[in-house]
Amino acid sequence: MPMKHLHILILVLLTSGPIAAQQATAQAAATAPLQPVFRVLSESTVQNRDGSSITFRQVVPPAVTPQAQPAAVTPAPGLSAAEAEALSQMPVKESKVLGISASVHANGFTMLRWTCGESQRLQAVSNVDFRYLEGLGSVETEQASYILILSTGPDEQALTDAEARAAKSLPVNGSASFALVSGSTAASPADESALDAMNSLLDFFDTHRADLVKLQAQREAERAARELAASLAPPPPPRHSIVHFWPL
Repeated sequence: MPMKHLHILILVLLTSGPIAAQQATAQAAATAPLQPVFRVLSESTVQNRDGSSITFRQVVPPAVTPQAQPAAVTPAPGLSAAEAEALSQMPVKESKVLGISASVHANGFTMLRWTCGESQRLQAVSNVDFRYLEGLGSVETEQASYILILSTGPDEQALTDAEARAAKSLPVNGSASFALVSGSTAASPADESALDAMNSLLDFFDTHRADLVKLQAQREAERAARELAASLAPPPPPRHSIVHFWPL
């Protein structure tokens, strides 16, 4: 090979790498979101006692560039006739929200106040520690699907006379159950549905009791570990924030 051609070949090999790198850098810069450049009109800083600060900067309103339209999504292919027929034959379950407030007493009883759908607020005493159900987000039965919104907490006060009478009617064999407090009755079909939802939830607890107890112990261990790590961690450095604002 003549020396002239050899020099040209070496030059191409040496320059191809930087050119490819420059193209990749330019492409990344073109696809990266543009950061607005502010022209500051005035500035003031507030110093906090912990060493952090907040700087407020009044700026000229930035120019708003039109956003690119998202690419059209290709629709998924339609279902076959057999799949559509099978889907139409599937029973449609009613979806309801089961909202429960549970006060756990030291004597092992839980005071419940709950609603479901359009039911009134029912009150009952249960022999289940509802903290075991904290990680549960939903309950599903053959008739309905319930979204569970559960709020639990300890209660150091003694049961009222009405609550204590209701607690005495609970089964002594330890099976999950509840008893309505005097004055709280099912007065409508919606209330009956709320009672069915609570029965379904307690049936679920009886069936999965061991797993729910284990998961609750795991959550408590993880919470204690997070609290210990937070207490041993060094304090974070002071934060210095900047707020840009402009009049509308």
